Amino acid sequence: MWMIKIKPLLFLLLFFISSSFIHAQTSQSEKEIESETKDTEVNFLFNYYTQDGDHSPVTGGTGTEELTNYTSAIVIHLLPDSLTNINLEIGVDAYTSASTDNIDYFKTHKSSASGKDGRAHINVDYTKALKQSNNKYGLMLGFSIESDINSISVGGKYILNSADRNKSFSIGATYFRDNWKLIYPYELRRKTEKLKEDIRKTSSLQLSYSQVINQKSQFSISSELVFQSGLLSTPFHRVFFNDALDKPFDDLEEFSHLELLRDKRFKLPISIRCHHYLNDLIRLKTYYRFYTDSWGIQAHTISLETPFVATRSLILAPFIRYHTQSAAKDFVPFGGVDVLSTPSYYTSDYDLSKLHSYKYGLGISYSPYSGITNFKSPFRKAKIAQLKSINVRTAYYKRSDGLEAFLTSLDLGISF
Repeated sequence: MWMIKIKPLLFLLLFFISSSFIHAQTSQSEKEIESETKDTEVNFLFNYYTQDGDHSPVTGGTGTEELTNYTSAIVIHLLPDSLTNINLEIGVDAYTSASTDNIDYFKTHKSSASGKDGRAHINVDYTKALKQSNNKYGLMLGFSIESDINSISVGGKYILNSADRNKSFSIGATYFRDNWKLIYPYELRRKTEKLKEDIRKTSSLQLSYSQVINQKSQFSISSELVFQSGLLSTPFHRVFFNDALDKPFDDLEEFSHLELLRDKRFKLPISIRCHHYLNDLIRLKTYYRFYTDSWGIQAHTISLETPFVATRSLILAPFIRYHTQSAAKDFVPFGGVDVLSTPSYYTSDYDLSKLHSYKYGLGISYSPYSGITNFKSPFRKAKIAQLKSINVRTAYYKRSDGLEAFLTSLDLGISF
């Protein structure tokens, strides 16, 4: 059924890509010599993420949050002419989750990490510089699909640059539409308590200003106004009221309820970045973000990264990030709802709880001026391809509710 719905979206996406390549061919005929000598830049991305905790919303704010995710993606950077930039990203995620495996907990009483799923996505980003000025405009189109959600996104932006390019202001807008397959917890599929929506819509307006302060410092500030509507609850999240407190979890089949969240949400993050060139060896990258929304959450995030030039080719970048937030007004822990005075909305998703977290890690970038190694290009005869850079980033994450995570990513930059 969903395949029929997405065919027009796939046609639109393919039309957008083909139009971009047609434009590229037209530009090549106008600047044939210049285009023939240009390389195509490609990034191969790999990411591994694993987490564990004991506050899964699938089992009402208690139980395993064990999850492992593998991501691979390829990003192709095309330069049809000196004014046009096209980025095409294609990626696949595969994960196993003990948490989602417990959607049918009361059917099989299982809790092993056998829940498996995958996601595929494709994004196209088109940016065009204007000959008459330093300004640019851009268009974006994306699509993703997994077992219970398929999404489409469209967006656009306009960038105004000063004559000396030391100042820049950008405005952008993005629209996301997520179509959910409503998969309910096993014991609630027979009940009349159902969610009214299966569509989540997200619209955002982005504003950003950046300025080069002097030869050593650069500053930027950005903000995003986000409005969400429709299905904001997750269909397979459970909530247990206080009549479940004294009972063994395996006997709670008749006491579970669907998570119910408001069908509208406003979000407002404001972030500030400042990059400073301290000396020939060390740079400072500082970041602060304030966040507030209509669900009652207020949050502060601060991070520091200090890239260190170990050699002309090797940069080491240790970083640390701290985050703190208040709880959403509808958050309740396991058994936190009074069965005699039930509120209209409730969730036991600890992502919406009061918490603080920290993340620290190390980034390693190796990019010699002459490249790392050369090899015969598989796409162009008599053309030498080059592995230009290797970037590795690892991080450890810990949250005050006990959730711990580890992630590592690899980025290979190649020119063909």
